[in-house]
Amino acid sequence: MRSILIEWKHFDQQGKTCTRCSATGNNLAQATAELRGELAVQEIEIVLEETKLPEERMAESNEILVDGIRLEELLPDARAAMNACSSCGDLIGGKECCCRTINRREEVFEEIPVGLIKEAIWSRIKSKKPVIFKIKHMKIEVLGSGCPSCHKLFELTKKAVEEMGLKTEVEYITDIQKILEMGVMSVPVLAVDGKAVISGSVPGIERIKEALGAHAANQGAKSAMPCCSDKNACDTDCQPNKNGVSGCSCGGNC
Repeated sequence: MRSILIEWKHFDQQGKTCTRCSATGNNLAQATAELRGELAVQEIEIVLEETKLPEERMAESNEILVDGIRLEELLPDARAAMNACSSCGDLIGGKECCCRTINRREEVFEEIPVGLIKEAIWSRIKSKKPVIFKIKHMKIEVLGSGCPSCHKLFELTKKAVEEMGLKTEVEYITDIQKILEMGVMSVPVLAVDGKAVISGSVPGIERIKEALGAHAANQGAKSAMPCCSDKNACDTDCQPNKNGVSGCSCGGNC
């Protein structure tokens, strides 16, 4: 799995920061949470790094870097600027000071919004030309009684699958016996490869993507393991194939 490093810089005074930096930090947390599921499918992990700045480096406060590249450099028609920040001033004894902003066209963003953060991250990912992780044998099912909530989860799941670029169909199942066999007590249910990942509620599409992405990441990790990596899981002896490479007669399913 590859990683993308996102660094958030902000002024820190005895554990406190200014209101705009605090808002940017919250927006960054939200943006990365919304992206994790989608990026897991591409085998990309987000690594967050927080850099707390002393007063002498206040000019860097409220800055986000993606793989070391300033956020504004990843966005068309965007540039960094500064304006007065009374909140920072309060932290340093009432002195006048300035904090960074992102200016884009006619708009000035004192706190960096979720949309700009996500756009910059995607811009960086596309520039790195990531290889899409190919998921094999991923079975996605929505199980329910036919109620409006069940239909809603089915439609949201189909949309999530489409937006994530997964080449798989979503099945809608109303067989009560199958629901009972799965061991869940409430519907609707979102199941991946026969395992319930969401049940009893209709979450937002980002939560659905996160659940699908987490399963994809786990599947990818397993498929990347060498055959018989866990010797206790398989009692089949590894045998060299016709090319002389050691392999397992169980087909790597141990």
